[in-house]
Amino acid sequence: MTASKTKFQQRLNRALGSKRLATALDRALTTLGDRRDAAMAQLDWPSLRHDLAERRGAAVEHMPELIERFTREAEAVGTRVYRAPDAAEALRVVAGLCRAKGAKLVVKSKSMATEEIHLNQHLEGEGVRVVETDLGEWIIQLARDRPSHLIAPAIHKTREEVAELFSKETGRKIPPDNAELVKVARERLREAFLNADIGITGGNALIAETGTLMLVTNEGNADLATSLPAVHIAIVGIDKLVPTMEDAVAMLKLLPRSGTGQKITSYVQFITGPSRSADIEQTLTIGVHGPKEMHVVLLDNGRTAMREDPAFRDALRCIRCGACSTVCPSYRVVGGHVFGHVYTGPIGLVLSPWHHGIDSVAYEQNMCLGCNACDTVCPVEIPLAALINDVRAKAVERIGMSTAKRVALGMWSTREGLDRLFSWAHLLQGPFARNGVVRPPFLGELVAEKSLPRVADRPLHYRAREIADANPPAAKMRIAFFPSCLIDRLLPDAGYAAARVLQSLGAEVHLTYADSCCGLPQLNSGDRVHAIAMAQRAIERLEGVDADWITSPSASCAITISDDYLRILDAPWRARAQRVSRHIKPFTRLADELQRASGARGRRLGLRVTYHDACQSQNVLGIHDEPRRLLREVAGVEVSEMAESAVCCGFGGTFSFDYPEVATRILDRKLANAQATAADLIVADNPGCLTHIRGGLDARGKRTRVAHLAEVLWESLRPESVAGT
Repeated sequence: MTASKTKFQQRLNRALGSKRLATALDRALTTLGDRRDAAMAQLDWPSLRHDLAERRGAAVEHMPELIERFTREAEAVGTRVYRAPDAAEALRVVAGLCRAKGAKLVVKSKSMATEEIHLNQHLEGEGVRVVETDLGEWIIQLARDRPSHLIAPAIHKTREEVAELFSKETGRKIPPDNAELVKVARERLREAFLNADIGITGGNALIAETGTLMLVTNEGNADLATSLPAVHIAIVGIDKLVPTMEDAVAMLKLLPRSGTGQKITSYVQFITGPSRSADIEQTLTIGVHGPKEMHVVLLDNGRTAMREDPAFRDALRCIRCGACSTVCPSYRVVGGHVFGHVYTGPIGLVLSPWHHGIDSVAYEQNMCLGCNACDTVCPVEIPLAALINDVRAKAVERIGMSTAKRVALGMWSTREGLDRLFSWAHLLQGPFARNGVVRPPFLGELVAEKSLPRVADRPLHYRAREIADANPPAAKMRIAFFPSCLIDRLLPDAGYAAARVLQSLGAEVHLTYADSCCGLPQLNSGDRVHAIAMAQRAIERLEGVDADWITSPSASCAITISDDYLRILDAPWRARAQRVSRHIKPFTRLADELQRASGARGRRLGLRVTYHDACQSQNVLGIHDEPRRLLREVAGVEVSEMAESAVCCGFGGTFSFDYPEVATRILDRKLANAQATAADLIVADNPGCLTHIRGGLDARGKRTRVAHLAEVLWESLRPESVAGT
């Protein structure tokens, strides 16, 4: 296929314009998320998750041997096994079996592998009637639509829409009542089960030691599809191979919980060959109540190539639970028809290039904010956010980026260019600047729902000497303070406050700068050429710093240096980055450790605040309790928790400028949750979040204030004789 920006934009516009889609996604994803959280609270999630990741990783490592073993064991019990290197061969095998059996009617259980190879369309072209029997898939089939979620294919449909579909199908009025809708499906599909010539399924696992297919379902349709027809065909990716029954059971401990929030699904099938009986004189007869024939098609279709890629092979651990979509803030706004291809959601962006080419998600990958929420819920520890960023780099290499963005990122990549950009912005903002924000009307949609931060008259680096002069005389720790570009140019007061807080807690602080930005905007935009060059310059500067720790008041910048450099740089530079990364510690964690050691407390500010957990702080660094403890114990403020405090605010770096409508929908939810607390102040520790939330409040005429954690702490800790920042 060929990437089409026009078609992508059309789908995005349809999604944003659909109130029904918004309703459907909100209803379903809220329920799925709540169920998953409750289910995971009942077990040792970190241990089970790591165990399953290890097991799945071992299976990927030994995939060739597992293919051989499964084939041998399955054929020993009467299953016919086929190896399909690509979709075309899989289609040829299945169509050939249908012709050989004279099949006119096929019933299918839910299968993403069959969606991947577009099986239904192929069989219908061969004159075979295909009936989807999973309720969600049947809804999609009737609507002539396509699935939008790995485990809930019709998640984008409201019950009212389903009632309309069923009314049209039956010729009578069906009310939008779930029980009535299920009753219709049961009645209409029963005849297909009884008359089907072949049943086709996918598979959740293939157990090599016994030649067994494992199916995990809820509705009972898979049981009927695999027992009533005379022939059962399973189309399963080779990534589903596991060595032993124990490995399959380990998957069962997390798959239902991650996918639907159940301890276990209603049905778990282990199918080992066709049905058989030896009840008459212990003579084996094949085909009793179940199928006489069982066929398994082992589908490669890019999986072997994935396995050979040192980064993307991790994605083969996927168990198709769909949890990554459930927590994705962008997916919640646009749905799977925009966010992905056949495979949807975060994992879909990673898998699709290998099965359908990079063009299949060349524009769709832009929907990822890089918030890392998907990483936190993946039951097999796939580094989804990093892999999506790798896909983005490949997409940019393939289709490029807009001229304006390319020029801006190029200028941002050098100190001289950055100075020039901010100088221009400072000059142009003059007539529109007020209260720390600007909203030039000529920027149109960019400022329709959000004011932009004002470029400061005095960047933080102008105050380097002032900060150095304030160092305590007998400091126990020396800190190199690396402010982000946003802190330096847009929020210098927050940077100053962070430095003074660390000094108040007993540290010696010195500002340090690379020759340019750390490279985060370029990295997030898929501009690897500039990102790598900027990373190298930053390493050259930071590895010569004389300090116990290097800190930043921007968690995103700290993570870029400590984590991302290791991923994008080649071996010699990676080793240098590793040495630097050992000295990186984000401001919030460092302040927490210093305060615990010193016991320092400030004035009680008498404020009610709510805390927004920046994505990188919460999802990557695991920082959650530390800022709340500091606010309570140091500043004596009341912390009122907002709902979904760790969900992205919608900034996403350049995302909020590239897709302002999507960013605004996410921001609206964040602001509503924050304001529901009736807090005086919204606090966060990342500059991007602060500018985005402050701009959203200003554009809506709200008076709730926004501050960096450091600003609140410094207000509490600073001596009465010292003026504010």
